[in-house]
Amino acid sequence: MIRYLRLFYYLFYRPKIFFPRNSYSLLGEDIFLKNYFRNQKKGFYIDVGCYHPLFGNNTFLLYKKGWRGMNFDISKYSIELFNFYRKKDQNIWCGISNKKGNKKFFYRKKINMLNTLNKDIAKIHFRNGFKSGLVQVNTLNFFLKKFHGSSKKIDLLKIDVEGEELNVLKSVNFKNYKPRLISVEIHNKDFMYDDNYEYLKSNKVYKFILSLKYKLIWQNKYSFIFENSRIIKR
Repeated sequence: MIRYLRLFYYLFYRPKIFFPRNSYSLLGEDIFLKNYFRNQKKGFYIDVGCYHPLFGNNTFLLYKKGWRGMNFDISKYSIELFNFYRKKDQNIWCGISNKKGNKKFFYRKKINMLNTLNKDIAKIHFRNGFKSGLVQVNTLNFFLKKFHGSSKKIDLLKIDVEGEELNVLKSVNFKNYKPRLISVEIHNKDFMYDDNYEYLKSNKVYKFILSLKYKLIWQNKYSFIFENSRIIKR
């Protein structure tokens, strides 16, 4: 009983304090995605750093529409919430990186959107201290082959991993898999929430995505959505 009460608290009550709007995303990404895919009833997404099945989540509106996908998080509790509320998705407790192994992760609470595999980012976010633990990591290529079969279609790749975005991107074989959209947070390493965008010129994540022939089609503060320029929009 206590476990289910705790799940209910984290699913419905506590998040609403921070996400009271109709949009479930932090910066309105899901509204853009819903409009972009308005004529597509079914689709497949990958959410790396999924955090919460409803609030602060970019894919929940698509899930409600009938889409399905794979969700990853380094927080075991986050994945328990997904397994409870989004049973039709594949929910995986694992970090995504450019190679298989075990890595330290840094956190303040069991479920927190700022939990990270990057110690430098943890020092910025958790100035009053943080804890650490070990979590298994693997590549997206591994999970795509295991669960997505021979299909190479990915409609949306969403990445929110607090400083580890480049390692996630490098874990995908973009010759085999060509996501139609990539949604990713890109921060200025010196000023985390800088929104003058000058830092993008030298940012490795931004340059890597552009090198894959993606073009920027939406942005709000530190959140960006890129479209595969080789795919003709329906």
